[in-house]
Parts: sequence; structure tokens; C-alpha cells
Amino acid sequence: MTATLQRFSLLITAIHDAGTDPGRWDEVIADITTAFGTVAGFLVIADPAGGRHSVHACGIGGQELRDRIDGLAERMARHPVRGLADAEFETPPTPSGPLAARLSADPPWSWICLESVDSQSDSDARTLLNALVPHLVQALRTRSRLAELAWERTLALATLEKARHGILIVAPDTALIFANSRAADLTADLDGLAVDAFGRLRATSPAAQPRLHRLIADAAGPAGMSGSLALTRPSVKRPLTIHAGPLDGQPQHRAVLLLVFDPEHDPGLPPTTLHELYGLTETESLVARGVLRGDGLPAVAAQLCVSLSTARTHLQHIFVKTGTHRQAELVRLLATVALAAQ
Repeated sequence: MTATLQRFSLLITAIHDAGTDPGRWDEVIADITTAFGTVAGFLVIADPAGGRHSVHACGIGGQELRDRIDGLAERMARHPVRGLADAEFETPPTPSGPLAARLSADPPWSWICLESVDSQSDSDARTLLNALVPHLVQALRTRSRLAELAWERTLALATLEKARHGILIVAPDTALIFANSRAADLTADLDGLAVDAFGRLRATSPAAQPRLHRLIADAAGPAGMSGSLALTRPSVKRPLTIHAGPLDGQPQHRAVLLLVFDPEHDPGLPPTTLHELYGLTETESLVARGVLRGDGLPAVAAQLCVSLSTARTHLQHIFVKTGTHRQAELVRLLATVALAAQ
């Protein structure tokens, strides 16, 4: 068995392409099987994150493939990376047998197996497989790293979506890089913030536009200055509050993080949160939430249809359970809890 330089080069290219495009592994194992002149071959690729495996095979399938994998899996675990297995694994022995190599250093294992390698060309087959294995190892490392990055990105995006305030990432020229759902809703309302036809963030108030640009430019500049801005709104609702800060990166390529708070959007404190943290009853939780909103105790009493004296009694119970002594101290605590609950 021999492989021309051109065929070998094509195999290497296909292997590394599959490292970034997992859909090509079936094509790769078919090409390798053809190059070795074997009747069948299969590639077992481990998913380090999930402990699962994907199998790509040519010339073998179904129960026969599962039996071959089960028969070789334990043996492959004992071989070093790039370790080759040969006909000694065949039971009973045959004139030709499998040629296999492990492709990962740690479990769960990845490995390749080529069935029925002709014993007369065994030396050439081993030489070729030894030449291919480093490229297979590198391609699988690339695949694994890309999978890890994709998973990390999924988790990061899910985390940003959990926030109840708007989160925007913009370039120094205000080009929008990212917006979570809350921020997208705010810009779609065209009430304080918007995204123009060129994909750049702008203030809907012409008077506020220069200040928004300056806020972003200061954060993106060499000094990386953080800052805040209150944006008036055409709807005459209370202004949006924007906090800006630099994200890591070289000043000329630095992105800017914008946190957008809408005072009209009050997610409040779930009563269950106050019960879980401090053991507040449902009524005490309603009193606490009213205090946090700044409604005042008489207004809270009216909302709950209780006397002011009863409301004061509930407030005293809240002080005891939360370890606070004054209403201002309680508000600070509840504001911190509300922010964490977002």
C-alpha cells in the first residue's frame, strides 16, 4: 500500500477542515479508508464536555459496528496516544486485522480503527497512519476547543439575557456589537435610544446625541473613563440612566459596555425571594416592596387595606427579620437584594 504525495496532502487538508467543520468527518474517514485500501474504518470522537461519543464509519455499521467498538474500546484505553493496535486483537486470528490508534491523552477517548489491513502492506499502513495521527490529534483538539468556546458563548449570552436591565456593547464609533433582549426592546421603542440604519447607537433626542457620543468616546479612549448619563425621552417618561465602561482590549479596538436602566420598568422584588432570605410573610413582603418603591408607610397601609398602626407593626417585624433598624437602612438592603435578584 502506498499513498502519493498528492493524496496524502489532500487527506491532511480534509482532516484539518473537519476540525472546524464537524460535518466533514464522514468524508474524512471514507477518504482514509480508501487510501488504506481497507474494507471498513471508523472514527470514534469523544465529546469532553458531555462524556458522549460520535462515530463516523465507512463500510461498517449497525450492530457489527457497535460490537467492534465495544471490543476495541477497553483495549484502546490501555494504549498511549498514537499507540497502534494490530491483528493481536482479532479473535480468532486472521491473515489481516485491525489497525488502530488512540487520538486523545485523557478520557473519554477518541480513536481511529481501520479494519482488515492486509498483512503484506502492514508496514506501509503503519507508516501512513503514524503520519496521519498527529494531524488527527490536532484537528480533534481544534474541534474540542471550538466546542468549548461555543458552549462558553452560549452560557455568556444566557447570563446576559437573565439581566432585567439593558446591556449593550458598542464600538468606539457607536456601532452596535451586542444587545440583550431588554436593550433591543428599549431601542425598538425609539424612546431615548435607537439604532440607526447604519447599525449605530444614537440618542433619540438631538440635544443628547453629543453627550452620548462623548460618554462612549471617553470609555473607549486611552484613559478608559467610566461615566453615566441621563437620557431624556420623547414620551416624557422618566429619563433612561446609562452607565458606560470600557471592556478589555487595546484602546484603538476597545469596545464599550453600556448598562441601561429604565426607571419606568420596575421588576420589583419577588415575595418568594424575601421569604427565602429573611422569612418574611406574604404581607410583610408586600410592605417591604412598598417601602422599596418609596411609597411611604401611609400609602402602603392604604394599598393593603390595613391601618397605619398595623403597617407599622409589620415594618417592625421586617426590621427584626432583616437585622435593620431604620427605614433608610432597610431600603439600602432591599435595593441590594433587588439588584442581585435581577
